[in-house]
This record gives sequence, C-alpha cells and structure tokens, in this order.
Amino acid sequence: MAIIHPIQNIVAFGDGLVIFAVIKNVILAYKRQDTGSYKLIGKWTDQYDRTESIKDKVTKEQDRQIDENAKKQKDNEGNVVIQKKKTEAKIPVPGPGAPPVYSCIRNLLISKDGHKLLSCADSDKSVLVFDIDLNNDTNCLQLVKRQPFPKRPNSITITDDGKTVIMADKFGDVYSIPTDGEPLKDINDELDPILGHVSMLTDVLFKVDSHGKKFIITTDRDEHIKVSHFPQSFIVDKWLFGHSQFLSSICSPLWKSEWLFSAGGDDFIYLWDWESGKKLSEFKYSDIIKPYLTEKHLAPSRFQNESNDIIEYAVSKIVAFSGIPYIAFFVEATNILFIVKIDVENKKISESNTLELPYNIISLNTANDNEVIVSLDNRDSNGENFVKFVKYNSQSCIFEINEQKTKELDACFDTLKNDSNITVEKENIFPLYSTTTLRKHGEHYS
Repeated sequence: MAIIHPIQNIVAFGDGLVIFAVIKNVILAYKRQDTGSYKLIGKWTDQYDRTESIKDKVTKEQDRQIDENAKKQKDNEGNVVIQKKKTEAKIPVPGPGAPPVYSCIRNLLISKDGHKLLSCADSDKSVLVFDIDLNNDTNCLQLVKRQPFPKRPNSITITDDGKTVIMADKFGDVYSIPTDGEPLKDINDELDPILGHVSMLTDVLFKVDSHGKKFIITTDRDEHIKVSHFPQSFIVDKWLFGHSQFLSSICSPLWKSEWLFSAGGDDFIYLWDWESGKKLSEFKYSDIIKPYLTEKHLAPSRFQNESNDIIEYAVSKIVAFSGIPYIAFFVEATNILFIVKIDVENKKISESNTLELPYNIISLNTANDNEVIVSLDNRDSNGENFVKFVKYNSQSCIFEINEQKTKELDACFDTLKNDSNITVEKENIFPLYSTTTLRKHGEHYS
C-alpha cells in the first residue's frame, strides 16, 4: 500500500508563519492562518528529464571522437577519409541489478529577507533559486534560476544581501553565483571554483566578522574546518583543528555571531571562536546516545570484528536557537533530540536535555526564537507524526512538543495521500540516512 513519503527536509520563516518542506522531488509551502491552521500556498515539482541531459553528453562525446578519428584516418595519398554519418546517440540504460536512481531535492535555505528560497536538485546537479511571493496564495514559489554544476551540490549558503549563492560540492569545490540573471550554459568553461578542499565538502556558511569583513567557513570529510576570505576566497584566514572524524554540520548562533558549533563523526560537539581560531569548549554526547543505538548503527560487515559489535554513529545536524542560548542536534537514525544549554558568560557548553520522539529524526531546523521543527521517519505511523515542533516553555523552563502546531501541520500533510508525486511504496522510500557513510575506513587511506 502506498504511503505519504517521509519529509526529507523542512524549514520555517517569519516566526514559523511560513513552512517549506521537501517530499521526494516536490517542494511544498504552507502558511499559518489566523485560526492557527496551515494552508498550502505553494508547490513545485522537479520535472527535469535527465535523459535529455545524458543524450546531450553522449552526443558531444560522439562528436569529439569523430573529430579525433578524422585527424588520424587518411588514405594512401594523405587525404582525410570522410567519416560515415553518425548514428543517433543511444541513452545508456541501467542493467539488471543496478541500484535505483533517486531524483530527490536536497537542502532548503531561506534568504534573510525571506524573499528567496534556495535548494538543490539531484536530477541535474543544480542549484535552484525561487522567488517567494506570500501575497500569491495560488503558488508563492516561482523558479527564477536553475544552475547545473559539474558535480552534485552538497551544501549551500547565501550572502546577507541575498544576491549571491555559495555552493559546496561533493568533490571539494566551492562556487559562487548570483541569484539573478541567466544560468551559465557551460559552467566548466565560464566559471572557476572560488576555493577548494582535497576531499568531499559537507557544509558551508557565510559569515561577517566584528570588523565587517566577509568570510566563508567550509567543512569536509577530512576533519577540516577552513575559514576563507570572501570574495578573495583563495586567501585562507585560518583552520580550526580538533575533530578526529569527518564534519557533517556547523552552525553559528545569532546571539553570538563570532561563535561556531561543529559536529560530525566523533564523540564531541565543539564550540569555537571562529574569529580568533580558539576552541572554547566541548561536549561529549556518546555516553548519552549509546543506549538508543540499534542494529542500524552496526558498521558494514567488511569493517566488523569477530564479535560483530562495532558501532558507527554521527551527528547529522546541529542548529542554534535564534533567541535563547541553546543548541539542538540529533544523531542519525535515532529518535533522540539533544537540547544543550550554553553558558555564554563562561563560554562553555553546559547542561543537556534529551527529548525522545516517536520515530527517527530526519531533519532539524529552527522555527522561531525559542522553537525548532523536526521531521520524522514516520513510514509506520499510519499517516501521522510527520513533524514535531519543539518549544521552550519559559514558565516551566523545559522543552516540550507544541502539540497544537504539530497537529495542524500534520493535518495538511495527510491531505496529500492521493497525490502520486508524494506517495510511495514503503520499499521504495528514498535513502534517508547517509551521514555515517562519510566515515573513512582502511580502504580510504590506502
């Protein structure tokens, strides 16, 4: 039986007034009404046909080979042999047993002014730029730019003025493009990377320091945090060393913009002063999370020991609350949300709380000053528990689920059960857990 696919990513804007969510290759926009309910105000489906792109690449390669052969093939008198007319390019077709190809949408990011939504499409390895018009209740999303790249985008950020998108890809390159204007037709010939790493990039942030200077902070699979000037990004300002495993997520709080929190495949959350380059504090979460680990966290069989008890886990996402000194994060393939208090005066990560949710967490983002929103792997929920709003109760000084908002938004998602672009058989759910695959083993060091 087909079910509504779990929500892969979700973000909020305007104190939770507007919600954007990704399901498969669809972006949905919801607006909170005066009654408290949510209304669908926008929808965009990626209908890109990758076969045309593949055909174009095959045709170009065919032309190149014909030109090369023409230079080499001559008759006995030294004249170039005229080539036979080329046949129409054939589209490669995956053979039996080939892994499925998923055309999903990755990343969701809203510009500071709320006028643009950014995302990435796997179908053509592109960055998507949408204009947001909240006065248009028919469809508030308008795609204004689609820029394909040579390699798949892994992370995106945007400058404070909303005019420039910065993209980090899976091969270690960072590109910068304007949010407006026509897309480049051949990005390899028309655009060079602004900076690079020697391994896969995992996250990127745009920052402005206390003196007004602009920087890009990038993280990679090789435990590195790199701080580079912008737009002169070939100038490296500093490196932040301390992680012993890959980085997966970084965030910088609005209430202390010179600070940076980082997390990934090791047992700690780190707090840095990225302007000075100093590590300020660390928080060990491994002892707390281990009781919640399952067989999903067992290392692949080829990296196991004789007892088959090697476990591997990683933080998938870390965010800072907008208006209170707390951060939140979760470990991939678990249902535990960590909420950690920050002692700003003493520059320390202090006490932590955990909130157990009904299903594994897929994505996490801030919703307003004292609230975050998470999406859940609710494939077994019978159409419930798509998301949870988690808010800080200032009277009881605890974090709790905002049941009313959760119920209202869940009701909106449930109306999609007859949409074939949204539903899926359970066995065909897109991959939801990929962070731990960043971990390097012996084969990556040889």
